[in-house]
Amino acid sequence: MTTTADGSTGPATARRPGRPRTAERAARRAGLLDVAIQIFGARGYGATTIEAVASEAGVTKRTIYQHFTDKAGLFVAAVESQHAHEHTITGEDLESLATRIVHTLHGDQAVTLHRLVIAEALQFPDLAAAFYTHGPASSTEALAHHLAVHLGAAPSAPSALSAPSAPSAPVDDATRSLAEALYTLLLGEAHRRRLLGLAPAPTVAQAREHAHRAVTTVCGPRRPLPDLPGDELRHPRRRRAASTSD
Repeated sequence: MTTTADGSTGPATARRPGRPRTAERAARRAGLLDVAIQIFGARGYGATTIEAVASEAGVTKRTIYQHFTDKAGLFVAAVESQHAHEHTITGEDLESLATRIVHTLHGDQAVTLHRLVIAEALQFPDLAAAFYTHGPASSTEALAHHLAVHLGAAPSAPSALSAPSAPSAPVDDATRSLAEALYTLLLGEAHRRRLLGLAPAPTVAQAREHAHRAVTTVCGPRRPLPDLPGDELRHPRRRRAASTSD
């Protein structure tokens, strides 16, 4: 039985044979990349084989070769999967993008890939170059396009970080340098502690606070950080101020 849009139920519609739907293909691809990242992290790049990934993911080697060409292509796709979010949302504010960069790149999968590249960069220089191109350079470019729009006004103006009116804007060298500085702050010592296994992955709220501090440092002061649900538990002064205003 299936439930229709109006809430009624009826016989399940038989699935017609044919190619998987787009959503199904995307889910399968994401699952395969999750497995690949896990095996890359556990075995290292050199010791990872297409056979091992295919076996663990429950697919054929042919499937992997068809979608990713070879092991290097599989690794690049894994790196790109950690940065795809940077180019899929238009009209968002800079701080939201920065928050997602922090939350994703400080997360377990991105940290696993980063550790792997550091460990094997000298042995596989092409791997390191691909990681940089599809990883840090991708993040920096996304930030640069946002900064080119957001900083059209004075950096300290409240409107400077409002949602961009276009998905991209021309980027000059000064803006790109500013984006590199912002990206550096979005990783920072917190990311170093993650790489060393000295700290857990941040929550969304922690990532948001980290991003807010970094954006403020680069772009200048702006309005106070708005509260998230539950923030009053961590900021009693805000809770008291709210109760006083009532």
